[in-house]
Amino acid sequence: MTVEPVTIHVPEYRSVDVSLTDAQARQLQLASGSRLTISPARSGFRLTASSHVGSISIPGLIVHVTPKVPMENVLRLMTWSTRRVSFLDFSLGHASASLTPAVAAWYARMLERTLVLGPDRAYVEQAERLDALRGRVDLPALAHTGGLPTPLPCRFDEWTVDTRLNRLVTSAAHALARQPGVPAHTAMDLRRLMRMIPGVGALRPDDLTATAPLTNRLNDHYADTAQLAILILRSSGFGHGAGSTVSSSFMVDMNKVFEDFVSARVAALLTDGRRLTCQQPVPLDEERFVVTAPDLIVTDHGGRTELVADVKYKLTTDGTGRSSDYYQLLAYCTSLALPRGVLIYADAGDLPAPPRRLHVRNGGTILDTVRLSLHGSPEELDSSIGAMVTGLLHGAPSA
Repeated sequence: MTVEPVTIHVPEYRSVDVSLTDAQARQLQLASGSRLTISPARSGFRLTASSHVGSISIPGLIVHVTPKVPMENVLRLMTWSTRRVSFLDFSLGHASASLTPAVAAWYARMLERTLVLGPDRAYVEQAERLDALRGRVDLPALAHTGGLPTPLPCRFDEWTVDTRLNRLVTSAAHALARQPGVPAHTAMDLRRLMRMIPGVGALRPDDLTATAPLTNRLNDHYADTAQLAILILRSSGFGHGAGSTVSSSFMVDMNKVFEDFVSARVAALLTDGRRLTCQQPVPLDEERFVVTAPDLIVTDHGGRTELVADVKYKLTTDGTGRSSDYYQLLAYCTSLALPRGVLIYADAGDLPAPPRRLHVRNGGTILDTVRLSLHGSPEELDSSIGAMVTGLLHGAPSA
């Protein structure tokens, strides 16, 4: 009889006391790394979540770190974190309070829509030793055969489905299907979709890091699914502990997701020839020993810097920004000779509002704070960021 694993839910940036054995605590810490903190508590162990949301599993135990933002809006943020995935059924977010099953269902829908339009194929050069000539003789290999007539080393182009795109999308499906937190019917759908393109090999070391364009006009229907597949693969992990102990995880860093969302939406909404650059190196001192990297720099059509902003996902527990955030923004304003800078925070509705505007003593620099509400419908989220961008460019602090 199969014993169902124990499931624990930990809200993002919160702590939960649970009863674990010492061995389970060690395995969970190894599986989670810095994404989850496990410390001793009176009733066992205390699990403290960070900005990473998703699932971590070890034998007999699944930990779901649940986001403080509504699930449908987490998926909305992720569409821009993947450099805009166009298809998204937000109703999938209502079906689960945990990120992993929601993303798995979302990905299964996207992959099916992609494969219905036809699997990616390409000519790939192969090198084999054959009894009869195929393609062309592999002369360098022939020189090492010692004069043996067969098998003949050949090089030829094979019309195959074993392409980088197919390896990415099937590997992501495989990674999600293995997650214990994914419902059985969703895992079954993912495996069924993998069987629709037999002959696809395992993910290669350079598939995630290659700089060559992912798609062309013949396989452009893969673009959104492939981008989401890359996000899934970079967020997934499988490992082995002592003996045959297996752990797995799917965790997304909400800090990075929120930063990507804000930068992508600001870039899309800029007008009048304005341009956005992200993480551009800016020297703080004349000698260029200290280099800063603001999250967002907006320039006008002539290249003059208009605005600098930093994106932060989390406020402190009393609803104010961290002192280090203000120091950092002031350094950006000073090095860019700007009279004003903006801190953009996520508003999850769980903390008081920070000060909307600070005037720096003896310098005259203004530090504005903007809260972007992540509650409400996806349409309300889009409306909020549109209003935020308007406020940024016109110098008015937003609520």
